[in-house]
Amino acid sequence: MNRSTQSALTLLLTLAGVSAHAEINPIPKQSGFSGFGQLGASYGEVNSNILVGPEKSESQRLNSLDAQASSSGSRPDLNLDLRYTFAESRTQLFLGNVIQDALMLDFTQQFGVRREMGDKGIGSVAYVFSGIPGEVWRDPYQTGSDRDDTDRNSSGVRLGWDGIWGSPFSATYTYRSVEIDQEQSGESITWLTDGERAELDRNGDSHELGLTYNWRLENGSQLTPGLTYSRYAADGEAASYDRFGAQLTYALLQRKYSLITNMLVNRVEYDGVNPVFGRTVEADEWALNATFMWHQLLDVDQLSGLVSASYGESDANVGFFDTDLSQVSAGLLYRF
Repeated sequence: MNRSTQSALTLLLTLAGVSAHAEINPIPKQSGFSGFGQLGASYGEVNSNILVGPEKSESQRLNSLDAQASSSGSRPDLNLDLRYTFAESRTQLFLGNVIQDALMLDFTQQFGVRREMGDKGIGSVAYVFSGIPGEVWRDPYQTGSDRDDTDRNSSGVRLGWDGIWGSPFSATYTYRSVEIDQEQSGESITWLTDGERAELDRNGDSHELGLTYNWRLENGSQLTPGLTYSRYAADGEAASYDRFGAQLTYALLQRKYSLITNMLVNRVEYDGVNPVFGRTVEADEWALNATFMWHQLLDVDQLSGLVSASYGESDANVGFFDTDLSQVSAGLLYRF
């Protein structure tokens, strides 16, 4: 659902602990393949003028800029994480979905390498790219007729350092170049000048920083607070923004089951005045998520069943950009 950088609506982008990855993923002691595959289904509801929802036809038309589009529907959930370990060199190659993106219908892929650096932690570098392009509205401001969608592609690099210098701290940095195939923001607003339409251009570059602290508690519990900062430098000043966020993840990891909960808050501040509304957009975001996993399903050691529920809101100073999202999902996860 984070298919648009036009507004402060990527509510669940940093729910990174939703699956079993609530702790640092160690490099195996033996060479060979490892990873997991996930298969399931989800149902979601979206109230937003910006996001392309589960049922695109429901939100193609806006009667006015004061209205809000709604969409609901189901979709399959597919996720694959494939790794190969070279045990002697403590090196691991990996390929697959970035799970915190896949949960948001942004099917970013990553291909990279991780290397254990003794007691200094695990470093990683990866190429990130759009395996399946996302979708955005060509002109989200269009009213009175059906809006057309277009592809949103991104590619870049992700750097990571887990267990920094043997500490509980981990950090990531991600750079992406974002390209919207047919960017037409504001073209339907006849009274805008060409210069004002250019202020709405959503193509640009994204920089994301994240820092977490993994605090191990008793009885298999973990508490992971985190801070995030992202900068989206769009071609249009009114589409460029800074996002400041905080996240708290609690995980109870047991042999038979796991419970993982997430809470996040964000503050989003855009650079320039949006010429459609004559105001600079600002938004407060919050989201909650809970995932329960039952391990050794059907007495198969590697098989887990999971159910998950998420809800988030973005409250902006311009009502056009308000949104709320909800999603429930269920599925199977197989580790190998």
